[in-house]
Amino acid sequence: MRRRFQLGEILFRQGDPSDVAIQILSGSADVLRGVGEDAIVLGTVQAGEFVGEMGVLEGRRRSATVRATSPLEAELIERRAFLDRVSDEPELARKLLVRMSARLRDVEDMLTRLYAAHSSEDDPRGELVEALPPGRAARSIMLTATTDRARSFIGADLMPITRLPFTVGRQPDQDEAPPVIALDLAIPEPAPYRLSRAHFSLIGRNGEVVVRDLASTLGTIVNDRPIGRDFPADSAPLHEGENTIVAGGRGSPFVFAVTLS
Repeated sequence: MRRRFQLGEILFRQGDPSDVAIQILSGSADVLRGVGEDAIVLGTVQAGEFVGEMGVLEGRRRSATVRATSPLEAELIERRAFLDRVSDEPELARKLLVRMSARLRDVEDMLTRLYAAHSSEDDPRGELVEALPPGRAARSIMLTATTDRARSFIGADLMPITRLPFTVGRQPDQDEAPPVIALDLAIPEPAPYRLSRAHFSLIGRNGEVVVRDLASTLGTIVNDRPIGRDFPADSAPLHEGENTIVAGGRGSPFVFAVTLS
């Protein structure tokens, strides 16, 4: 079923049942997450992209609100019809399988690191840390904070990244459990939080350096492309030169530059 939405109209709200997957045919929409009394914009979905499809597959309620940022036309696909479409369209099925496989791999990585943390006192990641991509050992990867608030937590110096994965997250408070994934950069952010305890990782994949959102609450934006559980992808590759990573939704003070050379 096709439907038109006007500027500012809500496609669905956080907490609603995930009864339809939505493909944006024209226009664009913001994805928002309610945090306390605030609504934080996590990013924008564009024409040609799906939104809410993972909630339909997983049978969980909407984790965010989607609001039209322009006159918008969308196709609303009921769950049974969406599953039939996945069966009929190999490319769509492949994208969904890749995404679900990446999430499963994240769980396996977490379990592996948890085991390693109990097996090694010197290095909580033991010998299980992934090296830099094959053939790229001489590559330089540098990270720096680009906003005043981020610099106030981690300083303004360039930070060399010499091995992957490299995980960034929030240092847990005293009453919180530590993240299962060992953090390479733990940021002591006070409440209210924009960062998750394990927010994103830089990983090596097929000769590339990739940013993977770790199912964070407010998502990650890589070179203006939002990734995370509320968006069509959980990861995005970095390019040569300077890349911008925003952790915690649009307008977050946690903005980093990662430079590959």
